[in-house]
Amino acid sequence: MFKNISSTLLVMVITMLSSFVVTIILGQTLSFNDFGEFALLKQFILIGPTIAIFGLNYSYIKVFSNNPDSCKKTHLITMIIVSLITILFVLILKIIYNFELYKLLFIYFCIGFSAINMYQAAIYRLKNQFLIAQLFTGGWKVVLLILIGIFIFSEITIDIIVVYQILTVSLFIFSTFIIRYFFKNYNVNNRKTNLKNYLTMGLVFCLINSTGLISGGIDKLVIPIIYDREVLGIFTGVSFIFITSLSMIGSAIGYVIFPKISSGKEINMTKLSLTIICITFFAVIIFQFIGKELVNILFYGKFDNFIDKKLIFCFTLLGFFQIVHIILHFILSAIGGKKQLIYYWILSIISIGMFII
Repeated sequence: MFKNISSTLLVMVITMLSSFVVTIILGQTLSFNDFGEFALLKQFILIGPTIAIFGLNYSYIKVFSNNPDSCKKTHLITMIIVSLITILFVLILKIIYNFELYKLLFIYFCIGFSAINMYQAAIYRLKNQFLIAQLFTGGWKVVLLILIGIFIFSEITIDIIVVYQILTVSLFIFSTFIIRYFFKNYNVNNRKTNLKNYLTMGLVFCLINSTGLISGGIDKLVIPIIYDREVLGIFTGVSFIFITSLSMIGSAIGYVIFPKISSGKEINMTKLSLTIICITFFAVIIFQFIGKELVNILFYGKFDNFIDKKLIFCFTLLGFFQIVHIILHFILSAIGGKKQLIYYWILSIISIGMFII
């Protein structure tokens, strides 16, 4: 298991470092307001596809755990659901955040393409091909970095409109691979798919995953509503190194243990817990010594007036809670039945309500 986690973490490190560099570049070049809009857009790309995929990526792993291949009908139904839910999600964004129509169109394609990538990643995770799966999940971040690099070396000005465009292109590239599943030959006579179970299980995972992501990123969703996007840009600049770096570790662990637990394999929880504690301990020490200097160097002092060691400590603790939350989420999703998952969803809703209040 830990070998798979290590290899998956390596790919995640590459993709996350790409995301780090992109965030740094845009944090340096964009205004506070545009950087805040970029942070909000990233949150939509994180939460939106999870809602649009309707939990069917996790349901796929559950339903087809003993047979990694499904039929064309399953893929087609999944794509239709993704398209319809994405339209609904974008309409809600229009009501809450009042985005311009052309930006909503870009957001629609970003969410749809990302949801398709998540679905393809689930297929490869079930086959224990975690490296390929992670490429579908986060490979677009590397492409995004390459595109931004091309713009910089070409001395083309990068503004928020360009960000929307290159994000859409980056996500589109990997989503095109879904086409091959509709031309693959399946022996449908040897495969019985319970679509009702597939969809109902997906609904449960959709409720859990979406509320889990919303609870984890509720701050970024609420700040522009209460204040404005400029405040969100400042908050993102001073916190993302500390929170995101630790969240990445939790995601790598959860990414591997979910399909293993779903298939009935045992996990050494003691070793896993000690690993998390050690990582957090060293993160607190390192960030207290060099955290402020890191933010200063990476953003050329742009956020120096908004950060201190107390905030760094708070952000590091938030990162630790993110690790715990992400891993517990994957474990409960893997071992829980529908009834237990519904209870978990209700608790997540309550926690979101308490935060807002």
